[in-house]
Amino acid sequence: MSCEIVWEHKGVHKRLSGHVSASEFLRSVESIQADPRFDEVRYVINDFSAVTSHELDEQQLLELAAIQYGACTSNPQVRAVYIGTDAELARRLRSILIDSQRLVYQVVLFDTLPQARDWLQGEMGRCWRWRGGGHAS
Repeated sequence: MSCEIVWEHKGVHKRLSGHVSASEFLRSVESIQADPRFDEVRYVINDFSAVTSHELDEQQLLELAAIQYGACTSNPQVRAVYIGTDAELARRLRSILIDSQRLVYQVVLFDTLPQARDWLQGEMGRCWRWRGGGHAS
């Protein structure tokens, strides 16, 4: 797996490619959450658009939900964005992270990065205006 973690203003863009093993994906999640900058993060983009195969089954997503539950105590304001067109992964994400009692962070799914960026721009703008912080940049 190739995993490039790009820290952005108020967020992280994690670009994944090739074959993604479950352990590598979970390590990338833990790496971001262990970074001191995580406390200021408002979104994490998990970009699966260049992934050819993965090992993320129900068990690994349940483990991810537990990891996120712990990280939520440090930063409850994160939006987890997943990009890709893998219908089975989308179904699992919906079942385990979105439509269940395990929802910790707001989780959204998009087919493309531009769709995700458009949503984030609107979402972050609303949050920062509501908190009196101006607009997203």
